[in-house]
Amino acid sequence: MITQARLRELFIYDTGRLLRRKAVKGSPMFKEIGTTKPKGYRVAVVDGKMYRVHHLVWMYHHGHFVAELDHINRKRSDNRIENLRPCTHSQNLGNSRARVHKYKGVTFCKITGKWRAQLSGHLGRFDTIEEAALAYNAAAIEHFGDFAHLNKVT
Repeated sequence: MITQARLRELFIYDTGRLLRRKAVKGSPMFKEIGTTKPKGYRVAVVDGKMYRVHHLVWMYHHGHFVAELDHINRKRSDNRIENLRPCTHSQNLGNSRARVHKYKGVTFCKITGKWRAQLSGHLGRFDTIEEAALAYNAAAIEHFGDFAHLNKVT
């Protein structure tokens, strides 16, 4: 497991990026480490082990790893220390985006012809998608607190 001292020996932190202090295997000095994976996270191999760069940034600043980190602005490539916060898996899910419809936590029920709001269970059926999105928002604030990513209802 890498240590804070080793990270500081190898890299310089620069606004969310870790830059090499020395040229290594054809990679020049001051080059940003890692590559961006399809899901948007940046990963790097350090001393033969692969890490997500945001975890290395956290270790660089705080001297320890945490099980899970949240990107506050939801941009997985934005590894500025002020954009990272430790969280539980549930809190991290609270800050995720909608995957199916325009609004997170909302699906259409073909049987009833209504919009269904859900968050860890059924919140109700609504005539409009906006009503369902607002019901999700209220439940998300209660359930996730500061980690809640709310629907922008127009």
